[in-house]
Amino acid sequence: MFYLFNKEYDYAIRICGFLAGAPEKKFSIRELSKKLLITLPFATKIIYKLKISGIVITERGKYGGVLLAKSPENITLFEILTAIGLLKKISECITEDKFCPLPAPCKIHSFFMDEEEIIFTKLKSLSIHEFKFTETDFK
Repeated sequence: MFYLFNKEYDYAIRICGFLAGAPEKKFSIRELSKKLLITLPFATKIIYKLKISGIVITERGKYGGVLLAKSPENITLFEILTAIGLLKKISECITEDKFCPLPAPCKIHSFFMDEEEIIFTKLKSLSIHEFKFTETDFK
């Protein structure tokens, strides 16, 4: 089965959505891992990628933790997914030059180009604010 988005993308959105639900509160990576049902090593890896991309801030120390670097309204799903590594295209025929042996205009190539544009446009238009949640949503 083909998946455009893997678990890591899902977990990154989950982490950012949870942080968006409490934008002023700091959570340790251990807390995020436990609350969001993500293994600690995986959560650590994702937080690191989000930090490098400027989506989250991490603060060390007794009162440290992870929080969003900017307002949830100003962080798009596309930014989050790109931070985690979204580089894949829907089809290899639109990523590699001369991959498709069919002559232009290829209807298959055009279809995938159009669908990718629809998905990426949608991801760029949605902020993590629209997906925010808190622990109370679990109950």
